[in-house]
Amino acid sequence: MKAETSTFFLFNLFMALALAILYNTVTNMAGIYISSDLGGSTQISVYPMVFFGLGNVLTLPLTQLLADRIGAIKLLVYGLLFYTLFSFLCSLAPTFVIFNIFRFGLGLSSGVFFVLCRRILLVFSTPEKAEKLSFLMALSYAVLPVIGASFGAWLAYESFWRWIFHVNTLISLPLAAYFWIFFRHTDEKIPHPFTDKIGYFFFTLGIGSIVTALTVAQELDWLRSPTFVILMLIGLPSFFFFILWELKHPNPLINLKLLKNPILAFSLLNLAVLFSSYFGMIILITLWLNIYVNYTPLWIALLIGIMAIAGVVAYFVKKFFLNNFDARHTLAFAILCFALSCYYSTYFNIETDFFHLAVARFLSGLGLVLFLFPLLQLSLLSHPSEKSHEIFGLFQLTRALFSSLGAGLYVILWQRRQEFFHERLGEGLNVYSQLTSNYFQRAVERFNLTAGQATGQLDVFLNQQSTSLALNDVFGCMGYILLGLLALLLLSFTMKKINSPVEH
Repeated sequence: MKAETSTFFLFNLFMALALAILYNTVTNMAGIYISSDLGGSTQISVYPMVFFGLGNVLTLPLTQLLADRIGAIKLLVYGLLFYTLFSFLCSLAPTFVIFNIFRFGLGLSSGVFFVLCRRILLVFSTPEKAEKLSFLMALSYAVLPVIGASFGAWLAYESFWRWIFHVNTLISLPLAAYFWIFFRHTDEKIPHPFTDKIGYFFFTLGIGSIVTALTVAQELDWLRSPTFVILMLIGLPSFFFFILWELKHPNPLINLKLLKNPILAFSLLNLAVLFSSYFGMIILITLWLNIYVNYTPLWIALLIGIMAIAGVVAYFVKKFFLNNFDARHTLAFAILCFALSCYYSTYFNIETDFFHLAVARFLSGLGLVLFLFPLLQLSLLSHPSEKSHEIFGLFQLTRALFSSLGAGLYVILWQRRQEFFHERLGEGLNVYSQLTSNYFQRAVERFNLTAGQATGQLDVFLNQQSTSLALNDVFGCMGYILLGLLALLLLSFTMKKINSPVEH
C-alpha cells in the first residue's frame, strides 16, 4: 500500500509526534515522586518539564535546515534513536541534576518531531488531506499533555517512576525501524550551507541562559545570587544581539521580519499567553491537590482528564465556529472560557468538591482547543503559502517556549504567595491569641494529642490554608492577564474581517 493512502503510515507519524507531546508533561505529577527519590524537593518538581521544553526550543529552528540536508525521514529516524537513548538514560539517572540534564537531551532529540511530522505529512498526502490532518495534529497539543501527565502519575504511583522512561522505548525503537526500512529512500536532499551559525550561537546562549536563570531563580534567591545575575548578564545581551543579527541577516535562522505582520504578531502573543496559562493551570492544580489536599494521582488524572474530554468536544464544534464567524470571534470565546475558569478557581479551598474542580477544568479544556484552531488559521493566513513552513516553525517555537517557561513562572509565583500567606496567617498564632489557646485546649483534651503533635498539626492546617489562598491569587492574576488579552482582541474588531471562512 502506498504511503499516501496508508492509515498505518499516518498512525506511525502521529505516534512520533505524540511521543514528544506526551513526554513533555509526563513528569507533571510524577515529578513529585522523581524529585523525592533523587534527592530533590517538591518545590523543584517542575524543573524536568521546563528543561525538556528548553531542549525543544533549541532544536526547533534547525529542523528545516537539517531536514533539507540529510532528508526528513532520516532526521526523524535519528531523532527517534536519540530519543530512545535519552529515555534510557533518564531511567538510570542517579541524581536529580543528572536527571534534568537527560531530560534536556530528551527535549533536544524530540524537538524536531513537531515540524518534521507536518513536513512529512505535506509530502505524503494530498493538500486537502494534509490540511485536515494538520488541524487534527493541533488537537493533540490540547489532549495529549493531559494524557501524558495522567500516564506518568499512574505509573509513578502504582509502580515506579523509572518505568515511565522504559515504556516509550518500546514505541520509539519500532517507529525508527519502520521509517528507516520502508521510507528512507523517499528522502529528497536540498543541500545548502548553514550561513547563520553566529545567530544560532547567540540564540542558544540567550534563550538557554534566560530560561535557566528564571527557572532556578526562586531557589537561588533572585538578585542575591551571583549565579542568577551572571546568567542574566549573559542571556539578555545575547538575546538582544540575536534579534538585531537576525533582522540584518540575508538568510536568518528565524525570520523575525515575519513579525512585522500585525496579524502574525498578535496571534503569537495570544499563543504565548494562553499556552503559558494552560500549562500553569495543569501543574498548579496537580501540585496543590497532590501535596496539600491529599488527592491520589489517579483521582487527579481523572480530574484533568476532563480537560481532554472538553478538548475533543471543542474539536467537533470548531468547524461551526470557523465556518460561520471571523476567527477572532472564536478566539474571543476561547479566551473568555479561560478567564471564567480562572475566576471560578479563585474560590477553591481544601474543602472544594470534585464537581466544582471538574467544571473549572472543563472550561479550560474547551478554551484551549477553541483558541488553537483560530490562532493556527490566522498565523498561516497572515502570509503567502510559501512562507507556511517558517510560520509554522515560529508557531511551534512560541508554543514550546512559553508552555514550559510560563508554567515554571506560575509555580514560582504560587510559592512566593504561599510564603506571604503563611507569614500573615501565622502572625496571629501566638501564646496571646485566644484562638490558639482554644485550639491547643481542644487538641489535648478532646483528641489526646501531645503539645508537639498539636503544634505539628497546626502547621499542617496553616500550610493548607496558605497554599489555597496563594492558588486563588495566582488564578486571579492569570484571569486578569487573560482579560487584558481579551480587551486587546476586542480592539482589533475595529479592523476589517481578517479571513474568510474555510473548510477543515
